[in-house]
Amino acid sequence: MTSTQQRLNEYCTARLPQVKFESNITAKEVRENWTEPLLVHSVASGRLCQDLKFFVEGWRYTINDAAGQFLLSTYHHMVVLLAPTFEAFRNGLREHLEVQASDRYLKGILPSIGDLLALAGKRLSDLHKSWEYAVRDLELKTESYDNLLGRAVPTASPRALLIRVLVNQESILDEIAMGADTALADIGKYLNLPAAPEFSGEKFRLKRVIADGIPKTIFICNHVTNGNRVLYVGSNQADWGGLSEIGKIRRADRDYRLEPYIPLVKKAYDALREAEKNIILPDSMANLTSNARTYEIRMRAISEMSDAPHPDFLGRKTEIGQAFDKLMRPRQCCYFCQGMVGYKVPTKFESAGDREYLLRQEWHLRGDYAHSCAEIDASYQCGTNWAENGKDIKY
Repeated sequence: MTSTQQRLNEYCTARLPQVKFESNITAKEVRENWTEPLLVHSVASGRLCQDLKFFVEGWRYTINDAAGQFLLSTYHHMVVLLAPTFEAFRNGLREHLEVQASDRYLKGILPSIGDLLALAGKRLSDLHKSWEYAVRDLELKTESYDNLLGRAVPTASPRALLIRVLVNQESILDEIAMGADTALADIGKYLNLPAAPEFSGEKFRLKRVIADGIPKTIFICNHVTNGNRVLYVGSNQADWGGLSEIGKIRRADRDYRLEPYIPLVKKAYDALREAEKNIILPDSMANLTSNARTYEIRMRAISEMSDAPHPDFLGRKTEIGQAFDKLMRPRQCCYFCQGMVGYKVPTKFESAGDREYLLRQEWHLRGDYAHSCAEIDASYQCGTNWAENGKDIKY
């Protein structure tokens, strides 16, 4: 790839989720199949509402491309993804409102499907009210948001765009400049992002973590090119869990975002798989346990890819980057990421649990989804930036 390499696709076409109900659906099917989607809808609406309030209250004077994309993406999620899905729920479940929700996800006094539908409606209404407040407070031109279906909307998630706004403030860039290693690892402490919404006032509690429509992993890279400071933010697919009708759309949107880069990523992915197959451990390691052998093989495969480096390695060895979980706590890059990209990661992961983490990623589970990781999204942005400044995309 050269300096003329196509940039990532920042916008895609807004599409409606297709939620379908069988005409003869039973109470058991309602309980087992629709409890989780209703909960996901409530939690995702609550998350988006909190993030929007957070932006309006603390960052209303931040006027840049990322801020504009965040607002547009928020509105897109509200009116094109969440609102029509709720209407489909209301129409499809109206004959089953008294059915008790599944205890697979809830504990305490179990609500009815009607209760969960009412909760989803309230969370969506709260989101609409927050948007109306934002329109007034930020003096938004509402015609920019009219008739959004079929128009261009951001491929990145609202949460990733919000983080992009926050981390590229001068105060944070100054902290990074004074000590990139420490400041980048601690960046979550500077952001103070809102916590996950709770079901306060309800008689039930969640038995397990429910998907919330935001990415599970964020990756932030410190990038300085020709004196321009920027932190690139990448993310994996937003977590929609059992609300697959939205999840499928947003996965396709993310795939489109990275489309020009995917062939290179697939080459790196296949090269790592081949490197792992070809590793032969020394006889001195013959008595290692199966897990210990796999760990040694994988560490050697990572080195095979990055040290020389391998022709299909994606680069990034000159840059500092850190992965974070949903709470913006540093997290370890997975085996596939470490084998395909070479970011210098400031946080050290050296415990037995960290070593075990490298064994959890299975080729058969990953399949051909080579570009799923947040690091790949960030790497594409970094590489394109280098290419536009006269360097190789794998610099």
